[in-house]
Amino acid sequence: MNTVLLVLIFSLVGLSLSATPEQWASRTIYQLLTDRFAMAQSNPPSCPNLSNYCGGTFNGITSKLDYIQGMGFDAIWISPVVVNYPGGYHGYWATDLYGINPNFSTEADLLKLTAACHSRGMYVMLDVVANHVGPVGYTYQSIVPFNDASHYHPGCDINDYQNPTELELCRLSGLPDLNQTNPYVSKTLFAWVKNITSFFGFDGLRFDTVPEVAGWSGSSLSTFMREFQQSAVVYGVGEVFDPRIDYVASYQGIIDGVLSYPMYFTLRNVFQGQNSMYSIESTVQQYASSFSNVSLLGTFIDNHDNPRFLNGQSDWKLYENALLYTLLSQGIPIIYYGTEQGFSGGDDPYDRETLWSSNYNTSTTLYKFISTVVNYRKQAQVWQYPQVQRYCDNQFYAFTRGNTFVALTNGGSKQPQITRTITYQPYANGTKLCNLFYASDCVTVQNGQFEVFLNNGECKVFFPVY
Repeated sequence: MNTVLLVLIFSLVGLSLSATPEQWASRTIYQLLTDRFAMAQSNPPSCPNLSNYCGGTFNGITSKLDYIQGMGFDAIWISPVVVNYPGGYHGYWATDLYGINPNFSTEADLLKLTAACHSRGMYVMLDVVANHVGPVGYTYQSIVPFNDASHYHPGCDINDYQNPTELELCRLSGLPDLNQTNPYVSKTLFAWVKNITSFFGFDGLRFDTVPEVAGWSGSSLSTFMREFQQSAVVYGVGEVFDPRIDYVASYQGIIDGVLSYPMYFTLRNVFQGQNSMYSIESTVQQYASSFSNVSLLGTFIDNHDNPRFLNGQSDWKLYENALLYTLLSQGIPIIYYGTEQGFSGGDDPYDRETLWSSNYNTSTTLYKFISTVVNYRKQAQVWQYPQVQRYCDNQFYAFTRGNTFVALTNGGSKQPQITRTITYQPYANGTKLCNLFYASDCVTVQNGQFEVFLNNGECKVFFPVY
């Protein structure tokens, strides 16, 4: 579509549901890359080169919403949609903010996707980039609308990620770094994010590379990021790729929420590396004193920027424990596409497999596991209740949210049966608790306590049966 016409349409049309942060807290998100999720054809071919386009489209996503909703998900996060530099299948190499990437189909098909999701009660989150554009070196004439050198910071590369000045002003992986202190750049980005959100009806946003834009609290760039978020009038969650809790928490004052990277590193350490469960206890305690609202953080165990869990740990029982924590703990759960098929890709781009290679099998162990837990999460409305630790030692961790009791272990499938007596618990004597995964596995609270048995590294979810 003509760029001028698209800008005019963006200015005139408004379809966003303007979902609030509180509404997002009840959602469970399925993250996907448009290029890798689904093709709008039967018998799609394999992709010989994961470093380039594989053929996924907006129509492909629309055609597979039953597959996503079959696991209980009520929100999707899609990769950036604007026109990209050649080879930018992932969406992070923008060359035209006002055009829709033709490899993914058309503006009309993207509108059909958001409308189809809304008709099912599903939210759509868009991934957006305000930090950089595609790898055009220092020749900016092809970038729309930032086609002048004054729109960018002077050339330098980020070498020290602990240096905030370098982080904000230099190039990430050689990508031209936008100068948000330039009034034209900032105002254009504010208008763009507002218009693309409202026109297509996006309900939330994921902000890419936030530290490279936002800077430390109180800086001019943090002011930019705050206004960028406010311009969209929807919930936003930002990427702060760092294990330091205090550092990541400092950005929640700038935007609604952040991806829960410190907990991601903790969960990988505990379940992938089989290290002490006390790490979870410590991280949860630090979260409570550091973040302003833990319920608005995006909790995850896999994503497109890291090797998949199963690439470094093949034990599915450990993976199920990690997934159960992700889905029922504090925060907004995010599950990366392919998790349900047991994908095990390594570093980028091998963690960005084509999902059609799985034939969208809904009978896999993990598809059923995720479906069971996500649907239970909605039924029990666990987001309404605080996370209360009930037991912790090196191999066992348990917490409740309302009447839901979650028991986890890092022992793996070769672990013999372990038993723990739970004395710090919220149930009355005589309460019968049954396991979500095996209805016949029940215990009764007696003398203010009950026992939990975990066999071969399994995890359990108990709830009262009256």
